[in-house]
Amino acid sequence: MANRYLSRALSCLAVVACVAAGAFAGEPPPAAADPAATEDRAPEDGAAPPAERPASGDEAPAPTVAPPRTLPAQQTKRPKGEEKPGPEVTPARVEAWTDPTTRFLVEKRAPWVFSTPQGAEGEEAAWSFEVHPEYRVRYVEIHQLESNGDVAAHVSFAEQRLRVDAAFSRTGLGSVFVQLDILDGVLFGDNGTFGLVPEVNSGLGITSKQPNMAGWQVGLLSGRDPLEIDSYGPALRPIEPIRVNYAYGEVILPFGIVRAGRMPTADAGNLAINDGRTGRNLWGVSHYHNSSDRFLFGTKISEAFLMLADSSHKVDRDRDDGVFMGLVYDILVGDDIYRSDDDLEQFAFQLDWKLKHFQLAGVDGRLRLTSTLTYRWSETEDNCDGDDCPYNTSVFAFPTKFELELGDFYFEAQFTIIDGTTRELSAGFSELNSRPVVDQRIQSQTARLWFEGQLGPVTLLGVWAFASGDLDPRPETTQKTGTWARDTNLGLLLFEHILAFQSARSAAVGIENLIQLEAKSFPLTEVQTDGRVTNANIINPQVFIEPFKHCGPGFDHDLLIKLGAVFAWTVMPAADPIQSILAWDGEFIDDDLVNYHGGRPGTYWGTEIDLGLEYHYKDLFGLVLEAAVLFPGDALHDENGEAVMSWMFESRFMFRL
Repeated sequence: MANRYLSRALSCLAVVACVAAGAFAGEPPPAAADPAATEDRAPEDGAAPPAERPASGDEAPAPTVAPPRTLPAQQTKRPKGEEKPGPEVTPARVEAWTDPTTRFLVEKRAPWVFSTPQGAEGEEAAWSFEVHPEYRVRYVEIHQLESNGDVAAHVSFAEQRLRVDAAFSRTGLGSVFVQLDILDGVLFGDNGTFGLVPEVNSGLGITSKQPNMAGWQVGLLSGRDPLEIDSYGPALRPIEPIRVNYAYGEVILPFGIVRAGRMPTADAGNLAINDGRTGRNLWGVSHYHNSSDRFLFGTKISEAFLMLADSSHKVDRDRDDGVFMGLVYDILVGDDIYRSDDDLEQFAFQLDWKLKHFQLAGVDGRLRLTSTLTYRWSETEDNCDGDDCPYNTSVFAFPTKFELELGDFYFEAQFTIIDGTTRELSAGFSELNSRPVVDQRIQSQTARLWFEGQLGPVTLLGVWAFASGDLDPRPETTQKTGTWARDTNLGLLLFEHILAFQSARSAAVGIENLIQLEAKSFPLTEVQTDGRVTNANIINPQVFIEPFKHCGPGFDHDLLIKLGAVFAWTVMPAADPIQSILAWDGEFIDDDLVNYHGGRPGTYWGTEIDLGLEYHYKDLFGLVLEAAVLFPGDALHDENGEAVMSWMFESRFMFRL
């Protein structure tokens, strides 16, 4: 009862904010001043009906994750001589940020995903073409990117990206989809050195009239020793102006969907897989994507069973209700086309149960359970020895996701288990210490629990996050390190920048060693976390306030105030696998272990405080301001037991059509 009155009071304050904001913007106040009337109001004439909550997807291949899109009304023949009407324009994206029918944060951020438009039964397959550009500009400033040194004490940069999604479709029949990234990661300005790579367009900065194509990465600094970790820091690199992320075809058959080509591994933003689309994260940005060269088949098997039971059953093509099955085959590595023993392949099977609507104690709810089994393998040869020996990979993964929406409460549970063996990891690490190559066991786990509750314009969110860790980097021991997908963010600073930078420096040293040893396997690239959550046990409480949430239809502005805290422990004491292996004396490993900063392995990553403010206008424009401060724990201490506080500020301008 108390929560109900508190929610109503907060909603009333939100309506006052709407009226004030509308007066400031020169707009009329919302039609309904009663929050309850605003929440339950039926659509006005000509207004878009309340949108169903988009499916958020899962770690697997099923093509059912994309919600059906609104189609133009079926055209009818006009009388002879009647004036031809103008083209009917249908918005491809619900304006989620300014649409009062959207409720949970996860649905407000659901991005547009590829999907063939569904037509009415018996309707002729019409041609359609959709293009959705999104342009993003970021400015980032970080103080103490390096927690224990002065190589990257102060970092600031502005970068950009233009992403273009295009769909060539025939309604209800099939499509060809393409996603391009243009100027992705390209820094503002004419950056570099004349005569070197990246090369500037002008030999004099004061005469520069055209920016070039330069970005940055962790690289070897000029004149430094490549085998020393302190020799690596932010360095400029050339960037290809255009990159094709996805290009694939889809056909809708009477019995299912078939896809082939280079496609998202899943239309999702989860622990195991993230397609890198904008909106997958509450904090920070997406700048990577998981893709696969794949053959896929998906079908709604619940309809197949209903048709077997009743021959007169009319097929329900709703992609948000029922039981779906997906089968995929991926070609991960082909290498030499004249041999097959160097290939790496993957098969996946998924079952996805969606219950769009149910009631529990009079409260409306929605439920979804998705389970996937994947198997990744390479050809195995008995008694294999030598450089041409395949890696004998045999790895299973089992990602599972459960979602429950009940009234003003949303709960999500994800976990992924990986188990198998491969020689590929030890083939690289063994080069560093002259150890024999062995079939190494892989056992890792990741998990996340998500509790989201609504209290008027306030959303309370609690997250528990987990990724297994490994203290022993030797190749003859089981590899237990678990990692999240690269673009599944947690917080702003600790994993996305601090750990990513230091692990990239360590990986660069290891890779240089392997290059000099002429190694064939480079598993050390995976030591570079690239912002992934790893070896972590985290509590992440967050609060989000939407002052304009109940402003009603026709109000084009939205504001989101964000506050979060990250309390991050390690699962196992944090050790740098490369520096520890290089320091190993061949006996016990315990006395040779060091963390990424040269200190003893610690058990607490640190405490991070995050703040954010987002403004959205009609889903066309967004301005995001975010800041974070990190109080480092012993896992980030150097050999002297010291680490300094880090902080960052980021601003983003986003334009979407």
